[in-house]
Amino acid sequence: MSAPLLEINGLKKYFGIGGNMKKGAVKAVDDVSFKVYEGETLGIVGESGCGKSTVGRLVLRLLDLTGGEIKFNGVSIGDWSQRQLRPIRKDMQCVFQDPYASLNPRITVGKAIAEPLIVQTGMSRSEAMKRAEELLETVGLRAQSARLYPHEFSGGQRQRIAIARAVSLGPKLIVADEPVSALDVSIQAQIVNLLGELQEKTKVSYLFISHNLSVVRHISDRVAVMYLGQIVETASRDQLFESPKHPYTQALLSSVPEPAIDGRRERIILSGEVPNAANPPSGCAFHPRCPHAAERCRTEKPAFRELEPGHFASCHFI
Repeated sequence: MSAPLLEINGLKKYFGIGGNMKKGAVKAVDDVSFKVYEGETLGIVGESGCGKSTVGRLVLRLLDLTGGEIKFNGVSIGDWSQRQLRPIRKDMQCVFQDPYASLNPRITVGKAIAEPLIVQTGMSRSEAMKRAEELLETVGLRAQSARLYPHEFSGGQRQRIAIARAVSLGPKLIVADEPVSALDVSIQAQIVNLLGELQEKTKVSYLFISHNLSVVRHISDRVAVMYLGQIVETASRDQLFESPKHPYTQALLSSVPEPAIDGRRERIILSGEVPNAANPPSGCAFHPRCPHAAERCRTEKPAFRELEPGHFASCHFI
């Protein structure tokens, strides 16, 4: 197998309570590792607050790391300054959850797409605007739409514009953070299919962050499941959805309505609430809610080990 495009090792991000680390820290991301290969989509799923969006922002270096390593194209960039990062920004782009908030309401969408082309490639404004019109047509909009403002489009159209801007520089990696969660179901399908078509044409890799398991199943090649700032299971899409190993993954998949996944799966109701990331449980972080927890789980953190080729999980009893 070729070298990974993105390699994350022991990634950590702690936020000080009240902005002061001396008062304690919220461990938003705590020792996360994974790889993403060229032309591959890695889905990251988990409950709200599990740290998946923070992982995406760390990968893009929109947040500084507390610890760990980020290697992009074989080069460690975790400690690079923003000035050092600027040349590779064109290779790492993002699509956010709210397309209206990510577009400047004071400029036309054509200018919004053209701006990165002017800054990163040195294109003239006329050349960049012509390329912006071509990109709008690529994502299923009219070239004339370049003269309109964000408020003149629907939510699905705005997300298409955000995708056009993200792919404008020919990136190698796109971090898509809940890109369809605010859209109607029919529009979600259009956006997911558009992302798939663009990947086939350009071999771009996606880090696809979502809580929508049906969408993740449709678009992902591999899936990582997060709980309380940690990855508890990683597998190929088919392995994970057909044979989940970790008790949390099993509970998560059982919560999906029957037509979307599998009507034969028994519903698993977890007890209690997600623990406080500022004071995580000892041992296995999932043990307070796990129906199979034993004394060992309360004191000993399970190793993240390979159960079968390509299928990893952290649990003492699997």
